[in-house]
Amino acid sequence: MSTFSDKSNRLIILHHSEIALKKGNRSYFENRLRWNIQRALSDVKGIHVRIDFGRFVLSVHKDCDIDLVIDRLRQVIGLASIRLAFTGDPNPERLQEQVFELVRDKKFDSFCVATNRVDKQFPFTSTQVNQIVGARIHQALGARVDLKNAELVIKIDIVNKRVYYSVDIFPGERGLPIGSTGKVVSMLSSGIDSPVSSFRMMKRGCRTIFVHFHSYPFTEKTSLHNALELAKILNTYQNDSKIYFVPLADIQREIILAAPAKLRVVLYRRMMFRLTELVARREGARAIVTGESLGQVASQTLENIAAISEVVSMPVLRPLIGMEKEEIIEVARRIGTYDISIEPYDDCCSYLVPARPETNARLDEVHAAEEKMGDWASLIEKVLQETTVEKIQFPPR
Repeated sequence: MSTFSDKSNRLIILHHSEIALKKGNRSYFENRLRWNIQRALSDVKGIHVRIDFGRFVLSVHKDCDIDLVIDRLRQVIGLASIRLAFTGDPNPERLQEQVFELVRDKKFDSFCVATNRVDKQFPFTSTQVNQIVGARIHQALGARVDLKNAELVIKIDIVNKRVYYSVDIFPGERGLPIGSTGKVVSMLSSGIDSPVSSFRMMKRGCRTIFVHFHSYPFTEKTSLHNALELAKILNTYQNDSKIYFVPLADIQREIILAAPAKLRVVLYRRMMFRLTELVARREGARAIVTGESLGQVASQTLENIAAISEVVSMPVLRPLIGMEKEEIIEVARRIGTYDISIEPYDDCCSYLVPARPETNARLDEVHAAEEKMGDWASLIEKVLQETTVEKIQFPPR
């Protein structure tokens, strides 16, 4: 008889999120998600993953750390739910006893049984299984049946001549599997917004490479440390990341010497976009991601966004463009980046920022200012040569 103490009978059932809508491309997304699951659990022994009629079934070794496995799976983007389950007997009379043993010590006033009979050759309907299993629990424990707002939901799957039952269900991260929609390069500061914009692109299936700009030695190294810590947190959702640390101080010095003070931030950003595009092309990425939110700061007006974006030819994705700050903060708290993002740091774009930065940059003035800088293309090449790259692995080695 199966109980939670019978660890040899445990398994995990995973339901994916949007993949069911992909029709002809479904197998591509399923295979990508299976690879991501296996990668997230690569250091856990005794895990086997198989696809079984639109769901993933993980068999687990009796000695594996099931809490660790659940925690890792909750960070795999593309999963809608994670269920700790057991293999049941196909005879409903015996199945009801197995389920009863599982729930008899739990505290609940209401419950329901939800059976999904994918295997239509099974001799009992979903309703019949619900009634047989539910009757045993109701009669023995006195709990009432509530089909809409039950305290305890018992899930039974009948798939491919197998029966699974479970009561422990954990929400997944949903979205599309990492790597299924391509590769992007995200401009990652040490602030609140850019980690959230990176995460939102991950949830759309993009493998994300990070680029962090800093002004060391004119500022402290705090932003580099914070950006690395943020990248490590984000890496738990995509497993194996890369972050470029790009020194912007020399370029900023040239801008300060040659350009009007009001245009500094726009010119900083234009150079950052040029450098990010070069990194993206080196990495085979198809788009740039920023944490810009319309109107939040001086550089994020429509006019300035247009002036800054002019310098790149690949798409610039701005997943936060219409979000309010409180919405962004809520996501940052949930994914674990907020506490690091609010730590003090020196932002490269705040380095010698004028009191009244331009909010309506004119392209003729911007072009004239860049012409006064002289051979800034050579300066960009020098900056790329001084750029460092750090790889982040997960699970930790």
